[in-house]
Amino acid sequence: MHKFHFRLTIVIFLVFLLAGAGTKTALATERISIIIDMDRLTLTIFQGGEPLRQFPVAMGKYETPTPVGNWEIFSQDTNPPDVMGTRWMGLNIPYGTYGIHGTNAPHSIGSFASHGCIRMHNAHAEEVFKLVEHGTPVTIIGTPFGAPGAPPAVLAYGTRGPAVLEVQRALKRLGYLKWNPDGFWGQGTEKAVKKFREDNSLTGKNIVDNKVYKLLGF
Repeated sequence: MHKFHFRLTIVIFLVFLLAGAGTKTALATERISIIIDMDRLTLTIFQGGEPLRQFPVAMGKYETPTPVGNWEIFSQDTNPPDVMGTRWMGLNIPYGTYGIHGTNAPHSIGSFASHGCIRMHNAHAEEVFKLVEHGTPVTIIGTPFGAPGAPPAVLAYGTRGPAVLEVQRALKRLGYLKWNPDGFWGQGTEKAVKKFREDNSLTGKNIVDNKVYKLLGF
C-alpha cells in the first residue's frame, strides 16, 4: 500500500513538473523583442520570434547617429518632456541618454532628424509602451556613422557615441588601444589616435577625419 502511494506521488510530481516546463517554454516563446532598422526607418515588434507589428520611425542625424547594437529597455515614463511626446522607453546605452519615444514633431517621422533617439508617432509609442518591460531586448541595425550614405562626422577629443566606439574597436584590433572600447574619447583614445596618425605620417590636428577613417578600414 505504501509503495502504491509512493509511486502515485512520484507520477503526480512528474506530471506537474512536465506541465510547468511546458508552461515556461510557452511563455518564453512569447517574449517580446524589438528590431529597429536604420535603412528602412522602421521599428518591428516581435513576439516569440514572429513579427507582430511594424511602425515608421525617425532616427539620428549623421552628426548625432543612433547607436547600433544590442540593448535593453531599462526605464519607462508616461509623462516625459513635451518634445518626447507621450511616452519614453530608455535604453541601457552606456555613453549617452538614448531611448524610444513619441514626438511633438510628427512630420519628422520617416527621416534622420533626431539627436540619436528613436522617434515615433505618439499613438505608436503608446502601443509599444504597453508591450514592453524592463529588460525587453532592442536590436538596432544599420551603420554606426549615422544616416546611410552620409559622410561620417569628424571626431575629436571629448566626443562620444557610436562612431567613437567603432573607431576605438578598430584601434584596438590594430593594437593601439589596450582596453575595452567604451564610446568616450578621453585621454587614452587621444593618445591612441595621435600614435596612429604619427605612424601613418598624418599631420595637423589630432582628429579622426576621412583620411583616418579610410586607413582604419571604414
